[in-house]
Amino acid sequence: MESYPLPPEFEGLERLLACGPRPEPSAALRPRVLGSVRSELHRECGSPKWQFAAAFAAVVLVGLGLSLGVLQATSFALQQRPSAPSVDEVARRLQVLSPGLSREDSLRQAMLRHIGAEASGRTTLSDLPSPRDIL
Repeated sequence: MESYPLPPEFEGLERLLACGPRPEPSAALRPRVLGSVRSELHRECGSPKWQFAAAFAAVVLVGLGLSLGVLQATSFALQQRPSAPSVDEVARRLQVLSPGLSREDSLRQAMLRHIGAEASGRTTLSDLPSPRDIL
């Protein structure tokens, strides 16, 4: 903490207050404080049955949360994934949908879409409309 300089009229007052007598705590204060601390340290926070029940409930809730997270992150392969169209098929569709796209660009875009579908674990290429749907 920084000390800021006081105005000259307050410096004298500060010296007077610093030199004056300071009040001492009463003799009865020490036993009262120690008694209060001792009673708080030995005080029980409820019956052991409730402490056990609260700890058990916390463990059950943490276990359920972890189980739910694992369940949602796990694929049990119960659903059949639709087969993704080949890269050449998607490139051909992209070229039909965007006539200004070169063959190389359409192949590059098709490969990037295929890699993205592999990485995410789902097929995003099946949502691409066929040229017959558009025309």
